[in-house]
Amino acid sequence: MSKPKYIYVLPEYANSINLKNIRSQTEDEYLVKFSKNDLIITLSETNSLIEDEYCLNLNSSKFILESVNKESMIHSHSKGHSDRHLQFKLYSQKEEIRIFLDAIDDEDYKKCIKGFLHIAQDLILNEQKENNIKENLSLYFFNDKIETLVNERNYLLTKIKQAFNQNKILNNLDKPVDEKKLLGLQKETHLKPFLELIN
Repeated sequence: MSKPKYIYVLPEYANSINLKNIRSQTEDEYLVKFSKNDLIITLSETNSLIEDEYCLNLNSSKFILESVNKESMIHSHSKGHSDRHLQFKLYSQKEEIRIFLDAIDDEDYKKCIKGFLHIAQDLILNEQKENNIKENLSLYFFNDKIETLVNERNYLLTKIKQAFNQNKILNNLDKPVDEKKLLGLQKETHLKPFLELIN
């Protein structure tokens, strides 16, 4: 078995005051977590220490009468869908959307991860606005270096557009998303910024 390749991007761009590291025998996780009233936002980066698995995950949960969850991630793993991909969980529709990235090398994968991180900033700011949070969540989660990732964001958006053109945006039945479904997905607040180049 080959040794896992570890990817660490979040520590370079996160606000170090709010960044936590949790390490166990099986995984190493860096995370920033914001909690206020019924809202919890967590940005985490996890490397498996025993398998070739990586995940950068943004999760937003709001508890009212029932849980309202939004989850976006970019990850790779050796089980199930082994290609590198983005994954979005649409809890209200009990659906998952996967965007498979073209065969990319490790450096291009890191560019996609950094692009995801830049877009995560927009998603967090959207949560701030939707939930009338007074704190500046961009400063809570990120340091100034996050602004240097614009090119990586554009690179990821281009890869997502290519994935759509190649029928590599799939629903949880592993069926390609058509234009009609895409229009609905573009209304999902945690998916919309990822689909902005697709007309």
